[in-house]
Amino acid sequence: MRWLIGSIMGQTSKSVGYPMSKRTVGHVALMLGASGLLACGDARPRFGRGADTVFVGVAVSLSRPEPDIHDGVQLAFDELNAKRPARTPALALRRASPSADSPVKVAVAFRDDPQVIAVIGHTESDATIAAAPVYADREHDGRNPIVAVTSATALAVTQVSPWIYRINANVAEQGRTLARFLADSLHLTRTGILYRNDAMGKGFVRAFTKEFGSKGGTVIEHDPFTEQINDFDAYARRLVMRNAPSVVMSGNSPQIRSMMHALRDAKGSVQVLATNGPAASDTGDFSGLRYVKLFSAEHPVSEVGARFASAFKARTGHVPSHWGALGYDSAMMIGLAVQEKGSDRKSIREWFASVGNGRAPFVGATGAISFDANRDPVNKTVLVAQVEP
Repeated sequence: MRWLIGSIMGQTSKSVGYPMSKRTVGHVALMLGASGLLACGDARPRFGRGADTVFVGVAVSLSRPEPDIHDGVQLAFDELNAKRPARTPALALRRASPSADSPVKVAVAFRDDPQVIAVIGHTESDATIAAAPVYADREHDGRNPIVAVTSATALAVTQVSPWIYRINANVAEQGRTLARFLADSLHLTRTGILYRNDAMGKGFVRAFTKEFGSKGGTVIEHDPFTEQINDFDAYARRLVMRNAPSVVMSGNSPQIRSMMHALRDAKGSVQVLATNGPAASDTGDFSGLRYVKLFSAEHPVSEVGARFASAFKARTGHVPSHWGALGYDSAMMIGLAVQEKGSDRKSIREWFASVGNGRAPFVGATGAISFDANRDPVNKTVLVAQVEP
């Protein structure tokens, strides 16, 4: 398998081959120039620079907790604590209480915990949007807000609260990435789109369609689905009958797997591109899939990423997923804010607002991060990986 690096500059792209590799997945890197116990109640936190320890809440999916996040966060805090300046607090993570059975309850518990100075998460768009008013503390007219650093991708995530910051490429950037790759690298001009029928999926469709159209591409059909009802047989047969050379999917891995099975059953040779791919240990059903990858331990986009991947594997015994890298970057940024500005919640937000806006971009495991006016990262590197056919 070849390692390919594609560089997109305006309307052009190129690929360079590298030596053969035994790895299952190859990567195409596309540079975009464009994402304990909890105290409840109504206590008003008071934070001081000299506190012994401050905590950062970590909010993951309640139904499918993403792997590696906690390990990535802990690795960052261990590095920061080992070299923390005098009179600055140590950093520690705080998990959501098992009794907090909804994103809102998780957010309330973190907001009202006087020891929690920031939150990492949520990892899902709907959960982040639901929790956003809590983090902004609208219930108390904004007297006690707290920064949440999210990896959710829907456009609305950072539009619902000025206290939400995103560190990864949003769903629109992912859509534009796949459109450019389809047109510039695969040289295809026709495709179908399958998308989860929610705000995230619709945002993907709009961004992809506009970018693909600007390159002379045509979307021949738009097909919605839900996670609860996702029978793809009819969609697959129609795409094959219409001789569609490709299909682009915005959805989670189980739906992408089902669609790829349906396409094979329909005897189609359709190339599939998607926003998600298989787990590292599960590539058998995804042969040939090209998908967005927010971090690659095998092909890091920064020196920090290479060091992180090595340290993470030494600690855990396995290669980190993008969740570990995003958790690491989120924790490093929060920790640096605390060490420079103190552990007051509003001071942490001021630090985040200055990143790339008077302050140099933060360079982390997933690349350089600076924020635009919507608190989204700009010029974030996005990878497209291919599962070996």
